Parts: sequence; C-alpha cells; structure tokens
Amino acid sequence: MPSLAESQSRFIDCLQKGPDHLPVELFIEPANRALLGMKAHANTISHARLVALDNAYPKLHQHMGHENFHSISRDYIEQDHILLCDMNNIAKDFAHFLEKREIGATEVDLARVEWAWLESYRAAEAIPVRLEDIATLDEESLLGFPVDQHPAVRFIELFGELSPELSELGDETPYALMVVRPEAQVLFHPLTDLEHAITRKIANISTMGNLLEEAIELVGKDANTEGDAEQVMPHLIKLIQAGALMKKQELQGI
Repeated sequence: MPSLAESQSRFIDCLQKGPDHLPVELFIEPANRALLGMKAHANTISHARLVALDNAYPKLHQHMGHENFHSISRDYIEQDHILLCDMNNIAKDFAHFLEKREIGATEVDLARVEWAWLESYRAAEAIPVRLEDIATLDEESLLGFPVDQHPAVRFIELFGELSPELSELGDETPYALMVVRPEAQVLFHPLTDLEHAITRKIANISTMGNLLEEAIELVGKDANTEGDAEQVMPHLIKLIQAGALMKKQELQGI
C-alpha cells in the first residue's frame, strides 16, 4: 500500500504529465472512468492558471489580442517549473518568458509594468514622507532626516514604444516608469534617464543628505558641470510628492 505522500505525488504527476502516469490502483472506478475524472480536474486547473494570467496582465491581454495572448499563455503554463507554482506567483516570470520568445519590446515592457503594479499593490504599508514633514526643518535636521525607499515603489526601464494601453502617460515614451502606492491607489510616474538614476539611489541611502549628495553628483555628470542643490531640488520634490520615500523604521507590515 503506497504512503499518502507517494499517492499524492503520483496523482500530481498524472495531472502534470498526462494519462501515461495514471495511478490506476488508487481508484475504485475502471481506468477509463478514473482518467475521465482526472482530465476534468486537470482542465479545471489549467483554466485556473490561464485565468490567473488574465487577471495579472489585463492590459497586455488587450494589447496582444485574445488569441495571441492565450496562445502564448498556454505555452507558458505548460513549463515544468510553472506547473509547480502557486497561483499567487504563477505569473511572475511571464515577462521573462515573452523576452525569451522574442516577443516585441513593447509587450515585454507592458508585462513588466503590470507585474510591478501587482507588486506595488501587494507591498507592505508605510507612511510616505510628505513635504510638510520636512518644510520646517533647519538645514542640519533636514540633511540628517532618515529616509528609505517606500516598500511599494518599483522602477521599470522601458526599451520599446509605449503601449496604447498606457496612453494616460502621454504620447512620448519615457525612459522609465516609477510605480508607487503611497495610499490606496497604485500610480505611474514617467521618469527621465536622470530621474531614473536618482531614484535608483534611494535604496542605498540613509538620510536626506545622502540622497542630496548622490543627486548632485548625478546632475553634475548629466550636465557635464558641477551640480548644486538648486538643480537637484525639483527632482527630489517630485519623488517626495509621488510618495517614493518613507522615514526609516516607518514600516507597518508585510
């Protein structure tokens, strides 16, 4: 008599690998009836995986069209490592899969943007730094103000033309997008290459002074001059207004 773990393993093998792996001895019904039930169960699971991709990438589905999206979705979910994924993470590697299949850069970008939206939506809660939090600080207190990247922030560098499904961002394709969720709503913010370089520094700084120094250096390099705080402040204000920063140790949950 096989153990419960062995029986479950063989049952899963049949669902993932097909009727040749049907553990006939585990069923009271004749093999053809057992296989019919397993097929129905496998179809239900397969459909659920496709629905999970639909839910994760609604804009990409619309952009690619139903037939094209579902054709590549079926190929994606049949990969061995995807068959082992739980439904919450099954869509995580879809953009990479599109890239390997040499689907267009616009489609890959859109998939990465939509997954970043989901990550931002699911991220831990934290109170963002507001301009009023630092407006009355003296210079020493401002430079020493402890900051960190808000847990709901994501950055996506774009390599193709902006999809029409992101038309709310304008007609021009930005260098990158910043995805943030300072409150309940997930928001997109277009970034220039300089702004993208500055925002990527947030995760490696500890105070507002550190961020200011890094930004001044980057602005100077970009303009081939010596940067100063006056040039940098509009970029930092944009980050703060977007909700990209939090005070260190303000994390509320996971």
